[in-house]
Amino acid sequence: MTQSEGLRRLQGIIDEVLEEVGPKTVEPDVDTIKRYCESIGESNPVYFDSDAAKSFGYRSAIVPQAYLLSLFTPIVNEFFVKGFERLFSGLIRGVIHTESKVVYYKPLFVGEKYVLRLESVSLEKKSGKKGDYYVWTLRTVVSNEGGEDLAYDQHTFFLKI
Repeated sequence: MTQSEGLRRLQGIIDEVLEEVGPKTVEPDVDTIKRYCESIGESNPVYFDSDAAKSFGYRSAIVPQAYLLSLFTPIVNEFFVKGFERLFSGLIRGVIHTESKVVYYKPLFVGEKYVLRLESVSLEKKSGKKGDYYVWTLRTVVSNEGGEDLAYDQHTFFLKI
């Protein structure tokens, strides 16, 4: 297999698995958020009391920014579970997580529905002192039901070939 064939094959597998996983709808509820806050020692009532949140100018209780990663974990895990055998049966020999970035555009509100989706942002073949590898960037995006992106969690990986 040539290097460009390997890159196309990997991109095809990634695209197939992304299609299988598809978008997910989530609705953070007040009980879950309250338990989450208790577990991390967060006592600010804006996260679980709508009246407190309204006193700070929010329309209702807000989802803690750190909780966003809890929302994203199941969809990312599903991607790797569904794609593991196809990705790691001879195509990829190792993975190194090299970068992570979380960006928030707007707050999320407790009790509202959101859509999570995975995106393959980029996939490139590179060469270095230790051989050839791919650089892959995966992004998990949360948007409102109207399709407006509210935040994302982006990860870059070196995939040893």
